[in-house]
Amino acid sequence: MAEVLRVGCIGCGQRAELYVEKIARQESPLLRMHGYADVRQANAERLLAEYGGRYATADPEQVLADPDIDAVLISTWHDTHTPYAVAAARHGKHILIEKPLALTIDECWQIEEAVRRAGVTVAVGLKMRFMPLVRRIRQWVPEPFLLTGQMMNDRVPDDSWSLQPGIGGGTVLGAGCHTADLLCYLAGADPVEVYACGSDRIHQMAGQIDTLVGTIKFANGAVAALVHGDPGRNPYTSTFFCQVFGLNQGACLYDRYHRAHLWGCAQPTLGIADLDEFERADVEGDLALLRHFALCAMARRPCEVGVREGRLATTLMVKLLESAARGLPMQVEADWRSHYG
Repeated sequence: MAEVLRVGCIGCGQRAELYVEKIARQESPLLRMHGYADVRQANAERLLAEYGGRYATADPEQVLADPDIDAVLISTWHDTHTPYAVAAARHGKHILIEKPLALTIDECWQIEEAVRRAGVTVAVGLKMRFMPLVRRIRQWVPEPFLLTGQMMNDRVPDDSWSLQPGIGGGTVLGAGCHTADLLCYLAGADPVEVYACGSDRIHQMAGQIDTLVGTIKFANGAVAALVHGDPGRNPYTSTFFCQVFGLNQGACLYDRYHRAHLWGCAQPTLGIADLDEFERADVEGDLALLRHFALCAMARRPCEVGVREGRLATTLMVKLLESAARGLPMQVEADWRSHYG
């Protein structure tokens, strides 16, 4: 097993810098920065100057083909995830890719097939399941039968790339996949059916649903509600809000999942003060995700939030949007590619 993975970064924006900083500061000593690529070369050069490495380039292919790079961090606009991930797999690179894995179910399958053929490890940046309080709640309510997950953001500017259908896919798909994966993780089962209603009242872009309320049925009988939009952040619940109901026990997560109220147990609340030193230093789960990816890649084993989990998160959001558009329930076949074209 290698002692350290040499990392190349493709896409040098804000999200990439969050990971790069942790790697460079040796918060994750299993990883080391090597090269940076961004179509705006100045972005790559800035990260190189700030965090170290070997080179910066405007050509992602230089990073993908570099034999001295073991793994790539893909943090580009969503429409480029598929070609970069497929190319990275063909070059034998392990992949840490930001959410969503891709904008369509078929593209997710393309990535999954390329990864399977190459035998590389993938982690998708669906970090919520690595947040310390989320993991505590998963242990506390191992068999929930009812869940709710909500993400309500401040209004995204109309000219943001993330709202463009063929580039960012819109906020419901682009950001809602976080909640989709969280609900799958907490439910402990695959989704099998969804139904949703939505509207375009916020941005009023033709054909783009920007507010959605959906229901999800899971294979183990659990049901969940997913609520997403960007009309403005509710300061009471915060951007992220989740409830998990078991029989005579449950939990309510809020304040970016940094606090929780519990029932059915002796301890009524959980917060940052209840975490150990390591957890308090990583309440957002980013470092835990990095370390998990590095260890799995070194051992060439699947990640807990791997390509399949990324595909299911995209599948859920695509099917919820389709249900809202058609006014019909939609089936979700977790691993039957032929049903998705």
